[in-house]
Amino acid sequence: MNGPTWADEIFACGDLPQENTEETEELGARLYERYLELADHVVGNEGVAGVAALVRSFRVEEDFGAYQASLSALERFPLDVLGAGVANSAYALSEMPDCWSGNILLIVAREEPSVRAFNEACASLGTAERESLKRLVAFHESNEWLAEDDDQGKLIVP
Repeated sequence: MNGPTWADEIFACGDLPQENTEETEELGARLYERYLELADHVVGNEGVAGVAALVRSFRVEEDFGAYQASLSALERFPLDVLGAGVANSAYALSEMPDCWSGNILLIVAREEPSVRAFNEACASLGTAERESLKRLVAFHESNEWLAEDDDQGKLIVP
């Protein structure tokens, strides 16, 4: 294949310009529209790699509403695939803005099958990835995203 893959393209489009200049407005509009198109094409059978590609695309603080399409797309995956894919995206989660990592972890924490798959996948991650996820889960449990009693203590990173 000569062109970019879907995963490469949604990653690139997720880097929406943050400045409000005429140049970035035009580029931002193009990236925004393409990002929505790519996220809307997700059917949920793209596997763990599809979940990871969506998670990696959450790269900027101000998304102008584009990331809502990917949050919806994540919810189209089977819950076990969602949990495993999010766990396997430890580095991407730790590098994205907190509002997005918290939102993604909350989606996982709200369903028992995704929690179980997340926890199982965490056990096979490398030490650095586990430590990164452990810090992130603890952060979100002490703040708004996983701070509700019903959400705390579910995502267990060994």
